Amino acid sequence: MSRMFSSRLLSKATKEKLYSSYLRPIVMYACETWSTTQGDEVKLLTIERKVLRKIYGPVRNQFGEYERRKNDELGRLYNKPNICLFLKAKRLEWAGHVWRAGGSVIRNVLIRNPTKKRPRGRPRQRWLDRVKKDISDTDETKRL
Repeated sequence: MSRMFSSRLLSKATKEKLYSSYLRPIVMYACETWSTTQGDEVKLLTIERKVLRKIYGPVRNQFGEYERRKNDELGRLYNKPNICLFLKAKRLEWAGHVWRAGGSVIRNVLIRNPTKKRPRGRPRQRWLDRVKKDISDTDETKRL
């Protein structure tokens, strides 16, 4: 795919469609069930920016030299939600499906608390915690 994204034979619109319809679904396979950490989200954003830099290419500065495009410039050019916002939307969508599932196994696993001894160390990130954080983030953005 790297050759296709840097090719001059394809238009930028075609490359964007290839990314959003072919590569992004591969990277985000089963993302609804991920309990991501901040480091995971940084890695996803890095992957997306690398692909977008291949698609849009370098930019010439005032001295005639080529420079890498900045992150905010890539965001303006792509003009679609970044991969982390896509992940949060998919996770909230899946949470709605799970909540409406009624007496299914998925909902029972989500709600019940096992009575085992907790392991030592920092508690692991749970999917439900991420969903609650996503909901609170969307509430905060609505207030602004």
